[in-house]
Amino acid sequence: MFEQIGNVYAIVLNLIGLVICLFRYIDKPRRSWIYVTAFLLACLLSDYYWGAYSLLMGDDPNVESFIAFIGDNLSVIPLILLLLHIRSDGEKRFFSPLSLLPVPLAAYQFTIYIQFGGIFNNIWQCLFSTVVIVLSLNSIIYYFKNRKNGAKIPYVAHILFVYICFEYAMWTSSCYDWPNEWLDPYNYCNLIVFSTLITLPWAVIKMHGDKIIGSRSRTSTRRMGRLFKPLYLIIAIGICLGGYFMGMNIRNTLDSAVDRSAGTEVNVYSIIHNELFIFSFILVAFSIAIIFIVYFGDKTLENAKLREEKTIAENSNAAKSDFLASMSHEIRTPINAVLGMNEMILRDSLRSRDRVPQDKDELRSIFVDIANYSGNIESAGKNLLSIINDILDFSKIEAGKMEIVDGDYKLSSVLNDVSNMIYFRAKAKGLKFIVDVDKELPDGLHGDEVHVRQAVVNILNNAVKYTEDGFVKLTVRGKKELDSLNGYWISLVFEVADTGIGIREEDTKKLFERFERVDLEQNKTVEGTGLGLAITRNLLEMMGGEVSVKSKYGSGSTFTIKIPQKIISGEPVGDFKEKFEKGMEKTRAYENGFEAPDARILVVDDTRLNLAVVKGLLKTTKLQIDTAERGAESVQMAKDTPYDIIFMDQRMPEMDGSKALSLIREQGGVNSDTPIICLTADAVVGARERYISEGFSDYLTKPIDRNALEKMILEFIPDEKIHRMQ
Repeated sequence: MFEQIGNVYAIVLNLIGLVICLFRYIDKPRRSWIYVTAFLLACLLSDYYWGAYSLLMGDDPNVESFIAFIGDNLSVIPLILLLLHIRSDGEKRFFSPLSLLPVPLAAYQFTIYIQFGGIFNNIWQCLFSTVVIVLSLNSIIYYFKNRKNGAKIPYVAHILFVYICFEYAMWTSSCYDWPNEWLDPYNYCNLIVFSTLITLPWAVIKMHGDKIIGSRSRTSTRRMGRLFKPLYLIIAIGICLGGYFMGMNIRNTLDSAVDRSAGTEVNVYSIIHNELFIFSFILVAFSIAIIFIVYFGDKTLENAKLREEKTIAENSNAAKSDFLASMSHEIRTPINAVLGMNEMILRDSLRSRDRVPQDKDELRSIFVDIANYSGNIESAGKNLLSIINDILDFSKIEAGKMEIVDGDYKLSSVLNDVSNMIYFRAKAKGLKFIVDVDKELPDGLHGDEVHVRQAVVNILNNAVKYTEDGFVKLTVRGKKELDSLNGYWISLVFEVADTGIGIREEDTKKLFERFERVDLEQNKTVEGTGLGLAITRNLLEMMGGEVSVKSKYGSGSTFTIKIPQKIISGEPVGDFKEKFEKGMEKTRAYENGFEAPDARILVVDDTRLNLAVVKGLLKTTKLQIDTAERGAESVQMAKDTPYDIIFMDQRMPEMDGSKALSLIREQGGVNSDTPIICLTADAVVGARERYISEGFSDYLTKPIDRNALEKMILEFIPDEKIHRMQ
């Protein structure tokens, strides 16, 4: 009874071990799993035959029976291959004479068991089992000698050492008579040997550092596992029971038809041997079939996924190619305008220099033309800057480097900036710009002000760009919500409506995709990258918001942006529309706002043209302007000459702006406390905070905006040196 329970226990553990190994191999194809799977399959070949026969016949198969031991004989070969495979380089060069200790013990076991027959089985088992235990013991000894040097625990070697030791003990104890099966060491050793069928897969998992339970590396493998693991166990158990009941039926039939006293039972019952071996083979073949079914099924799913990804990649590459071709056109168009208009300015200026017109009207006409050319250059330059900014922003989003930086801000300030920017663009196209803001919206909010502004401006720019007649309207509403953990929030809703060309229904689905521009036939003359809406969608998703569109082709579109923001002040925005319209009435052309002839500044930049731009922009202020083209030169100039402000370029050869700043501060002198403004083209989010943390007083981006430059000067130059113009 004890032994029969052990045989069933062996079959169950074997099947569980196979499930682990089969699906571990499919998930992570390692050679170790092949060897362990081969070992378990070989064991299953004998365990099922042996267990089913002992249950049916109430006795063990004959030791001389080759088919009873064929699985056991085969099982030791993958164990040897496994041990040879997992050895480290150090183990391959290591050999301890102590590892030969099991050899005489194996010889002793062979001599006492050979008396029962089965010469071939005994020689095979003794020889190969000895190789396994010697290799295992050698790895264990190597570990104990080198564990302080980082040698890894040989889990597999430990398990196989125990396996062979108890197998020796099991067969040795079977050579002696015991009072009853409960006192027979054979049965207990048998249970320990059978336990290795499940502990060996565990040892391989520990060896590779894999988790026993966890998500698999491939979704298709996980799906296959959910289906085939229970299916495998059900069918395998069905085969086991089918073989047993068929064997029972054969035995009962033979018992009723044959006179056992005639002495023919050995020959008659040999059919049961064959039947059980066939079922053992079917069980093993089924297990092997499962490997191929799941493995190739997994591969089929992977291939289908690869084909799908290939199609997506090809479409993406085609879109990128179209995008690059479009960008080539979009970038060259404003550059052509800049170079062409500049050529005209040079032509008219040189012509006037060589032959000064005597007629005032003719002279005025020349200056009017030059002013128009300059205006065209400014427009083309801003367009080129917008294209470059879109490309850089999208590159940062794709690379995962775009960050959301939350802070407190005024909603009215964002709306004012947005409205001012769009008002003049709409006016230049003869469009009416309408602003409708809920008076009760809270003004003090917490969120990413920069990206909120950017998202709204992108949608408004699109509306102006694709509208030729009529209006563009910005409506701002909000819905307050209470969060028990974080207080009051508001879901800001920006609605941008226009009377533009509209969007076809089939095009709305790809409107927010990267590299996409819809209705190219009609919009081929409209400048842009096709990235603005994709950038907007990504920014909004990063802030927990969303964007949607409703459009009627030929009649206009309405884009809706929703952004959740935290409320930090209940003060309302008020009548923004009235304030904005009054502000627009007071808007007038730029006039020189101040002069500062007693103030002195230093501008540092390694590009002479940039120095000329700053001097030209500040020409009317009468500032005393010194320039330096190297960081080291600026440090020397700052040593003796006092300045009211130093504008320091960041990226310069030999010595960058941060290093020059540090040296100016360290040398002390007349400029130890002078405001030093970082002048850089680095306009990414968080750049200002980074440069200020390095010691700069403030931060100004390139290309330099005249108003921002003058505002910076007014902020840092002492009031007594400023003469404001009336």
